[in-house]
Amino acid sequence: MLDAFDIVRLVDKLPLKICAIATWREQFMISTVSTKNEAHLLVYKVVSSSDFDRPYEAKLDMTLKKFTPKPIISLSVIPEQDMFLALTTDGEFHCANLITYQIVNIGIPRLKGCSTFAVDWHRLKGFNGYLRICIVLKKKLLVYTYFGGTFTQTNDLVVLETPKMVSWLGEGIIFCIKKDLYYMTLDGSSRELFSIGQHRSEPCVLPIMRGDKQEMLVLNDDKQISLDTEAKPTQPSALVWSENPVSIIHIHPYIIGMLPRSIEIRALEQKLLVQSIKTNEQIKDHVRFIAHDQVTLVASHTQVYKLEPKAYEKQVQQCVLSKQFELALEISELIKETESERKLRREEILRRYAFYLFTRHEFEKSLKFYLEINEDPMHVIALYPHFLPSEHRQNLSLPTSPPTFTGEDLKKATEFLIKYLTQLRYLEQQNLQQLLTRMENKPEESPVDCESKKKIDARLLLIDTTLLKCYIKTGNNTLIGSLVRLPENHLHLGESERVLRNDEKFQELVQLYQTKGQHKLALTMLHSFHGGPNSSLSGVWPTIDYLQNLGSENIELILKYSEWVLQESPDDGIKIFTEEIGEVEALPRSKVLAHLGNIAPALRIQYLEHIIQRWKDTTPEFHNELILIYMNEIVNNKLPQYLKSIRGRPRAKAGEEPGELGYLRSRLLHFLQSSKYYEPEGLISRFPQDDLFEEKALLLGRLGRHEIALALYAHVLKDPKMAEEYCRRTYDPEENRGVYLDLIKTYLNPPTIKDIGISLEGIIEPVKDINTAMTILATYHEKIDTAAVMLLLPEDVSIQDIKQFLTTVLEENMVVKRRAHVLQGLQLAEHLQIQKSRIKEQAPCFVIDDFTNCKICSKKLGTSAFARYTNGDLAHLFCYQQEMDKQIEY
Repeated sequence: MLDAFDIVRLVDKLPLKICAIATWREQFMISTVSTKNEAHLLVYKVVSSSDFDRPYEAKLDMTLKKFTPKPIISLSVIPEQDMFLALTTDGEFHCANLITYQIVNIGIPRLKGCSTFAVDWHRLKGFNGYLRICIVLKKKLLVYTYFGGTFTQTNDLVVLETPKMVSWLGEGIIFCIKKDLYYMTLDGSSRELFSIGQHRSEPCVLPIMRGDKQEMLVLNDDKQISLDTEAKPTQPSALVWSENPVSIIHIHPYIIGMLPRSIEIRALEQKLLVQSIKTNEQIKDHVRFIAHDQVTLVASHTQVYKLEPKAYEKQVQQCVLSKQFELALEISELIKETESERKLRREEILRRYAFYLFTRHEFEKSLKFYLEINEDPMHVIALYPHFLPSEHRQNLSLPTSPPTFTGEDLKKATEFLIKYLTQLRYLEQQNLQQLLTRMENKPEESPVDCESKKKIDARLLLIDTTLLKCYIKTGNNTLIGSLVRLPENHLHLGESERVLRNDEKFQELVQLYQTKGQHKLALTMLHSFHGGPNSSLSGVWPTIDYLQNLGSENIELILKYSEWVLQESPDDGIKIFTEEIGEVEALPRSKVLAHLGNIAPALRIQYLEHIIQRWKDTTPEFHNELILIYMNEIVNNKLPQYLKSIRGRPRAKAGEEPGELGYLRSRLLHFLQSSKYYEPEGLISRFPQDDLFEEKALLLGRLGRHEIALALYAHVLKDPKMAEEYCRRTYDPEENRGVYLDLIKTYLNPPTIKDIGISLEGIIEPVKDINTAMTILATYHEKIDTAAVMLLLPEDVSIQDIKQFLTTVLEENMVVKRRAHVLQGLQLAEHLQIQKSRIKEQAPCFVIDDFTNCKICSKKLGTSAFARYTNGDLAHLFCYQQEMDKQIEY
């Protein structure tokens, strides 16, 4: 137990018998009765004394002899209203002035037969207060409200029998009939609550305030029950006294009970016995009365004592030493000190309380307090074994050696540590973000801010590293991966690497290297583990995934560590450079292409096709390179094999050859036709002169050398359909309208083999083909310049040969001419109609002179701008616009 109060004797061996006592501020009054049954009222003031053994004494201020005809058995002082209330043994109720000590009549009539009363006083901000009293008059409860200097009766409530006790509770009244408690609202509705107990003859209740809420403490035998303002129990467990208290008072944080043989002081919230004062030893009389305001008094029939609280600082020390930390926190709030001192004291109590709870395996509550006081996480982590190096733990100051946990206790403790560190991490991240924002807004770096950032970074490093150890300890693989993958994790690289290796978390170690920018270490590990059996790091794909996300700033690493992947699995390895993600697309393509040419030349086509077709790369070098790779692969590998296989038999059409050759040539032909970005002038000389004529024709066409391209189709490949298809594909009435004329030239005046630029054994010189030329002329006459083609025709071509061509051309020209004449006539008619309408609109005329007035304002128009209505009226332009605006608003 504690030593919370001292007993100081104030009044000793009074020759009168004390009947009631009341206290206010530093004063108290005693109702007494003499041996002659005379009622006296004594008023004392508590003052300091120079006596060391008796620090206080009571100075008699006033003696009011025969204040009332009968002795007063109940007193209540309301100092705010300068009044006190009294009830005498014959049932008379009196109201008296606290200054003059005269009984006054302020609205309550002279009542006889009263048995008890209760006062309800509320201190209201900005007002004097709110005062109500309830007087028990036989079987009635009379309610009076004090306002404007007088009492007014507001309620007259009827009960079954005369109550022994009455007290206010919220907006209702608690009263006791026989041994049963009841609750009644001011509208007269009531309900029975419970019995006061078999061993209690008189009821005992005490209204108190818990924070900002009112409660009622009710004694049930030796138990104490709490009721809310609706008379419902508020706490599951009741406070139990050692005996039935006669009376109780509340002195925060204590509840003091007057027992038959002692005074017990208990902590209200903790229900803890704090101190017991034996009345037969220290007071040497039975305590009958107890009162409390600014001073706390207990009294027997002839003596009055003061309960003096010990210094709160000493009480706090006693509580901490006896492990009563919650009570210590409550008492510390009563100490008069600065806010900073109060905060430091509270933090120290909570620190000790948290450690005590931790030793009792109450981990959640303990860590909650550590979080509340913002304890250094290193001190908290030091409570756990294996999370801090031994030399660090030894350098920390702890109240006692922390307990050692094993098995389920250790697992439970670690799980709560995870919750604590997670919450702390969130708070530190917020602090860091706020600090960085503040530093960004300052023109110059502050040394204080830099130091604060270092401290936060150090705390986050400790938090994250310990979290990783906790996750490993509890086997939570999901959270291990989540933590190491966080882009902004604060894990200590060396320590995290050690614990991950010890627990064989190699995949998580690779992820840690990645987030810490240690890519070389990660890639070296992936390479060493790629051949392992059934490992998450086995195979080429872990390395591929890693390289895909490195970005162009790490291109040298990508090229270096992609070598073994490309050599081991080319089809998968090319994904390093072609995956559809931003980091891969941003890689420098020239370096990648050169790298593929050195390590895996066969993949160059796939890479170039991807960047051109999927990523729409228009760089001419890449387009040129793809064409040359196609060509070289065809000429150097596929074509010789094909020619050897057919042994003189007719060749298949270009792009339709069997196998890889047909595929490559079709791709090459398609690319030459579709791409707009290659440079034909630098490519055509690289193509062979004895083959790939279809491809050369496309290159010649891109250079604008259509005659040579058409000659290849018509005389070398001898495929008129391909020549016509070329013309259809190339013809443009605006920019390239002479291609069909070039085709006719090719047949009528064919170039020599030398002019065509080929070197092929056994090929014969091209010959004139008038019939094919006339067929083309007849088929595509509308796309051919008639005058130009007539100049090309040789002398041996008769009129009969070109009769059909000329007839068709002339007929079409006549149709065009007739259509033009009709269109000209229509346009002339439309022009005449418009001129007629204009003349009609311009025909009316009017004169504005000095007598012409505005229709709206009736003032002269003069030379001002005007508007004319359709009926001929005139108005100022300004007046007209205002009138239009009003109509729109309406």
